Amino acid sequence: MIEILWQCHACVVVNKPVGLPTTSPKGTDSLESCLREQFAQAGNPVSYLTAVHRLDRPVSGLVLIALRKKAARLLSEQFRLRHVQKKYIAMVQGNALEACKQEPWKDTIAKLPDEARVKIVGPDTSDGRDAETKVSFLEYDSASDTSRIELRPITGRMHQLRIQSAHRGHPIVGDPLYGNAEDESALRLVAAKLSFRDPTNGRATDVALSSLPF
Repeated sequence: MIEILWQCHACVVVNKPVGLPTTSPKGTDSLESCLREQFAQAGNPVSYLTAVHRLDRPVSGLVLIALRKKAARLLSEQFRLRHVQKKYIAMVQGNALEACKQEPWKDTIAKLPDEARVKIVGPDTSDGRDAETKVSFLEYDSASDTSRIELRPITGRMHQLRIQSAHRGHPIVGDPLYGNAEDESALRLVAAKLSFRDPTNGRATDVALSSLPF
């Protein structure tokens, strides 16, 4: 069952599990399809349901789901204007204290042709897009040689947090694309908090996970 952490008649905030895509073609499981079925089984079928933003399949955490077209439009506008604040927690390789001091992280990112991955490129690259993330160092564990850091993306580029962390020598634990390809552990990246305005009344709203998976 998909955990619902906040709701009104026009939208909900849910906790997406690891391994479940936010959207997918008809006939395959996704966060959207599972929620539709969940609402129907509870006796509250919905005629409209769409994710306003996405999380990568291996990333867990908070996702805003609109249940009305007007709410989807208003929330999408908040994302476009960068009025929605997102906070992620990541576990990365090594001691990331110095890397976090050099914040915000600013890079230019470009998608690799015919691949579902990106790379850091020069600022004048024709297909490059600016990426910016505010970061904070939380703690270092010498036993595992890993750090917990807080990531607050300003932009929303593909794999932004994953490539920016790896580019600074601290790939996210469990990331086969930008870290150790032989590491089969779950990706240690979670969308922990969302701050937005309720599309029904304009009130500032904060939703956060009560506990983290790592």
